Amino acid sequence: MNAVIFYSATGQSAAVAEYFAKRLGFPIVEIKEAAGKEYENAVLVFPVHCQNLPDAVKDFLKDVNIQNLTAIATYGKMCPGNLLFELKNTFEMNLVAGAYIPTKHSYIEDDTAFCEFERLEPIFAKILSPSPINPPRLYKNPIADLFPKLRSRLGLRICRDSSCTDCGACTEICRFGGIKNGVTNRKCIRCLECVASCPNKALSFKARLPLRIYLRKKKINDTIIYV
Repeated sequence: MNAVIFYSATGQSAAVAEYFAKRLGFPIVEIKEAAGKEYENAVLVFPVHCQNLPDAVKDFLKDVNIQNLTAIATYGKMCPGNLLFELKNTFEMNLVAGAYIPTKHSYIEDDTAFCEFERLEPIFAKILSPSPINPPRLYKNPIADLFPKLRSRLGLRICRDSSCTDCGACTEICRFGGIKNGVTNRKCIRCLECVASCPNKALSFKARLPLRIYLRKKKINDTIIYV
């Protein structure tokens, strides 16, 4: 079985996954529906979270059998970290292609999404004629592994306004149990899936000063491909 599998909180990785699925003719599957299955060729598209693999991706990779994996990491034009190297060596996957794709940062409202899809062409030929790759170790900030979820909670506040009807949509969609009727708790990782999915647009976010300063850094806009 072949598939494009994606994890996407705000839609950026989903858009890239849709392109891959259309280009390859593979079915597209959300990550929680793909766990525990076997795939001959799978393209996995996911966002970088604080220069680390999202927990949902880690859990998925522990419980899936993929013969040939292509890993596509979308990052918000900050440092992408060292995800592909870590993924291959931690989970011992047969990685046949990979990429870091710069796209809209979830915390920057006026940022732009990725649109240079023609740059991804070398990946498609490699998916159809797979052979192993060994992505190099890239720079990763020394503090990236230091309480990343806590740093996200300290850096960003999720706000609920009066248009909230306690409908429970945010509670239902959060796979981490990090929010109940618009009020977050310590399980929240600030992925903003609740903000993007609120039917009444009652949720918003506000970056605190240290995060605002960090987001002003010069942006990285490099598409890095390994085939």
